[in-house]
Amino acid sequence: MGDKKPKFILDIVPLTKIPLTRNQSFCYISGEELPAGTLVSVPLFRRNVEGIVLKSRSDFKRFGNIELKKINKILEREFLTPNQLELAQFISDYYISPLGVVIKNFVPRRTKARSIKHETYNLPTGQAGIKQKNITLTKEQLAAVEKIINWKLGFRNWKFLLYGPSSSGKTEIYIHSILELLKKDKILQFLILLPEKTLTPQAMERYGEHFKPEEVVILSSNISKGQYYSSWQKIKSGEAKIIIGTRMAVFVPFRKLGLIIVDEEQDISYKQWDMNPRYDARTVAEKIAEIHNCPIVFGSATPSVESYYRAINKDLQLVELPVLNLKEERRKKKEENNKKLTFCFLVPASFCVVDMRLERLNKNQSCISKKLKSEIAYALKNKLQTILFINRQGMSNFSVCDSCKTVLKCPKCDRALVYDNSGKYRCIHCSHKTSIIPSCLKCKGIIFKNVGLGTQKVEREISSLFSGARVARIDSQTIKSSKYQEEIYKKFSQGKIDILIGTQMISKGWDLPNVALVGIIDADNMLTIPDFSGSVRFFQNIVQISGRVSRPGAKFPGGVVLQTYQPENRLIKLASERNWEKFFEFEIAERKALNLPPFAKIIKLVFQDYSFKRAEAETNRIYKPLRNLKNISSSEPQDAYVSKIRGRFRKQIIIKYKKEIPPQLRKILNGLGQGWIADVEPISIL
Repeated sequence: MGDKKPKFILDIVPLTKIPLTRNQSFCYISGEELPAGTLVSVPLFRRNVEGIVLKSRSDFKRFGNIELKKINKILEREFLTPNQLELAQFISDYYISPLGVVIKNFVPRRTKARSIKHETYNLPTGQAGIKQKNITLTKEQLAAVEKIINWKLGFRNWKFLLYGPSSSGKTEIYIHSILELLKKDKILQFLILLPEKTLTPQAMERYGEHFKPEEVVILSSNISKGQYYSSWQKIKSGEAKIIIGTRMAVFVPFRKLGLIIVDEEQDISYKQWDMNPRYDARTVAEKIAEIHNCPIVFGSATPSVESYYRAINKDLQLVELPVLNLKEERRKKKEENNKKLTFCFLVPASFCVVDMRLERLNKNQSCISKKLKSEIAYALKNKLQTILFINRQGMSNFSVCDSCKTVLKCPKCDRALVYDNSGKYRCIHCSHKTSIIPSCLKCKGIIFKNVGLGTQKVEREISSLFSGARVARIDSQTIKSSKYQEEIYKKFSQGKIDILIGTQMISKGWDLPNVALVGIIDADNMLTIPDFSGSVRFFQNIVQISGRVSRPGAKFPGGVVLQTYQPENRLIKLASERNWEKFFEFEIAERKALNLPPFAKIIKLVFQDYSFKRAEAETNRIYKPLRNLKNISSSEPQDAYVSKIRGRFRKQIIIKYKKEIPPQLRKILNGLGQGWIADVEPISIL
């Protein structure tokens, strides 16, 4: 007798890379109907892989004796939510990435079925779940909170751009908005996105003053797999209310979102540029807000050009905050608030631009100007702290052979090697390191001259000038340790570090009132980037790092010393004045003339191959149909800024289009073969 037990056909997307030209899901047979989002094990070609069920339907008579493979086993029912599946499909379509690769980001590595003691972030003593500060908000802050929490009542836009200078109290608006929304619905969850994992310790401290430890979870790349899975389960069950994380936090199974906060929204770290899917967490967060029908707040002291343009064109609701100066506010409300803690804010930081050409004329060959040296000495004398910012790690920018002046380059990459404290030269793109005594490829010379500055060289110079100072460095090398940034933040906030040297990862978010001085060592280094976003990044970095002084609660007005060889540069002048509006006028006019974002969208196509001839032939092959398409413009194939990485030559094509990818263009993009990278809305076109 035949088997009369009903069977079901399951559409399953394997969690692996499948060419976009093929169907992203496969049909399998099952003895029971399974809900969408179920995690299963299935056979795929000659191996077994995990997959996610997209939908189920009753089996039917199939012509041609077509047989379907059976699923191996059910791993977990409804592992992903319908909202996650909808979001995954959006990311796959928008960023032209295989659905299986996208969904893989939504599936955490499950821990074994045994008791595991997970790591936890420790809240500061006495602060866990206790509201220690009773902050009195200004009328502007209260108005901002009212707009956010009452987004359904008369406000036509649920997307906000919270624009206010450093120390204007944006974090307090986030926290009070959450507290007010929780009064309306206690089961709501809240997503706080941060651009850098270096900001998570301070965020944990700030939000830990208002919420219980078990209600707050941290999601970043440096937590263990066990801790991530534990937090993932707490979010799915609704136990976790406050989800603080970097861009990876957009993939978790929210139960009921009440608000999304994208802090420091201008930061390029929200874009994943080095692997598929090449998504932007800001765009994805906006889609999540749409799916969950909740408001989203983009906060920044220096918004991205695209966001500010959207705000002045009413696509985002602009909420502006003035510089916090609550001395007058405190005077007005002294009687009613005499038992409450208010902000203490002095005058904005002074800004001094030092012409390094004059330093050299006066025989000062140090990377630290006399002005900056005296300011550091003053800060040390008064037990105040200093941040020194330089946007390059290592000991130098590059090194040249003393005999033939050839730049020492990586043999696998078209990139100058960086000298570091280990005495070796290393490549920032691959794992290549030289011996202690490298030789020039051209003349076999062994003497090299290091040119330029890096964090390690500044650290060495500062340690030499101020031997008694407690100095620490934070950059991509030191941050590899999973707990390093937490330890550095803890020591710096406790006053155990006098001078902190770092790259752009310390330029934002750190709210420490004892920081009285910021030194920008080599501003010119950021002005040499030949990219459409170079000016914006320069302006944002300078203003953001300047905002680390004169914080609320500071006892002394802070100072900023910027060192440059071109003090007359217009960008330096605008940045020293923190004049975002004037800068925006210049920048938006240039972008409109060149048809750059926000007036057009960009796709960067990059082809990589070990053969230069194949790379050239393949990019020319794809360029031919592109140049004939309507409603787009495309550049001719050209070498990438770094034309060779890890032995592979890189050629690229830049495509511009208006709002949506035209169908003809999408067809070409979906048909790209192995070796191609399609980066939608890239952070750089170099």
